[in-house]
Amino acid sequence: MGAQPAYSRYPDRAYERAVERAPRIQVVPGTGPRTAAPALPDSVVFLAKTVAVVLVVLALIGVARVALSSAAVTGSIQAQELSSKIDGARAQGNQLEVTQSSLSNPSRVKTEANAMGMAAPLETTTIDLGQDAVATDDAGNLSLSKSLRLAAGA
Repeated sequence: MGAQPAYSRYPDRAYERAVERAPRIQVVPGTGPRTAAPALPDSVVFLAKTVAVVLVVLALIGVARVALSSAAVTGSIQAQELSSKIDGARAQGNQLEVTQSSLSNPSRVKTEANAMGMAAPLETTTIDLGQDAVATDDAGNLSLSKSLRLAAGA
């Protein structure tokens, strides 16, 4: 046998090729018993699903309780901190009142003034500035038009 060309320009010289075919296979279902997993009763499946749902709900409730407890503890700590700050501010305010009272005592002011070489004035006078020319409107904002009327004396 010699070499055969892959293609031929002449259809009358075409070589016949042997075609191999795959054997035909047919599947015929058997008549023997089929093996399948035994089915559970519906009541057992329902009970398992119910138990799973209850466990999930209980877990969520537990997480919510922990979150609420944590928030309550945090709020309690913050309230204690604020209470201690309030107590500190009240104590400081009381101390400032005592200091202001002792510093503004007239006898102490006279003593300190004499120590600095100051003396009481011979006479005192009062200056009356009259009416203020600046006016405000009903909302508390400065009002230029009212201020100009007051300055003009109208």
